[in-house]
Amino acid sequence: MQKCSRIIAGFLTVLIIVSLTACSAGNENPAAKAESDEAMLSDLTVYSYTWRMAEFLDDSSYDEYMHDDGQRFQSLMSFTEKLRSSEELAFTPYTSNLVELLNLTVPDQCMVNYGTEFAEESGYEINGEPAAAAEALQVTDNLFDLFPLQIAEGRGFIDDDYDYLNKGRIPVILGAAYKDTLSIGDTFEGYYIFERFTFEVIGFAEGGRVFYSSPDSRPVPYDRYIIMPFASVCEDSEMGRIILLQQLCGLITDENGKDHALKQVNEWLAETGLKDWADQIRITEDSLETILQYYLN
Repeated sequence: MQKCSRIIAGFLTVLIIVSLTACSAGNENPAAKAESDEAMLSDLTVYSYTWRMAEFLDDSSYDEYMHDDGQRFQSLMSFTEKLRSSEELAFTPYTSNLVELLNLTVPDQCMVNYGTEFAEESGYEINGEPAAAAEALQVTDNLFDLFPLQIAEGRGFIDDDYDYLNKGRIPVILGAAYKDTLSIGDTFEGYYIFERFTFEVIGFAEGGRVFYSSPDSRPVPYDRYIIMPFASVCEDSEMGRIILLQQLCGLITDENGKDHALKQVNEWLAETGLKDWADQIRITEDSLETILQYYLN
């Protein structure tokens, strides 16, 4: 089951990359989009010392993490606590895992593979129920400090919204593309990773805002995404292990430079019993400023 989940995660990553590429090649007005992105990303100071961090565990390390008696899970819990509570650097975890929505008409532009020859593959059945693979973004509020999200209607996330594992209900903020499909307070069913949840609409995002997409290495709009709080992980479980590992992916900000950030990360890995992961937790060479300026220019 664990190995199957890793394979599924890899498949989802491919779908996400394809869908984000389709987004960049969609029917957007290039001039208007460039003007919007320039306004949003005009102050790039903080991005000059912000980089993308992600895990690249090999199969052996992943299998050990997923199958052991929980020692690696506890070590990773300790590591992430050090990472998030640090006063020397800031870490913003987020990732793009699609959700499989059941018995719901999803706007075409919100589906994975939109605008590509694989678009029809985003609709299928799960146990006899019609399903649609929709774009989703799992976030912490820190992401909105770097890439602001304005709430056009409803509310944003509160602390309790992150505690939904074993409760079956996930509060979500919808991108502007869903405005004609759903309303505040509506609920719908779907699968996140391999577990079925009820999703409750608590807000709608203002249109035109963007965030940095790591798979596509460029800013993309929040508009076509279901925005979910990244689940708080407290107890050891298969779902918890997968989500905790995914929470190693995000943006790391350190005014002292990338080398300092990587040195600190490696020290914490060693302190928490994960020294052999040192070369598998990586920070990109280019700062976001370099990446974003290339795109904007």
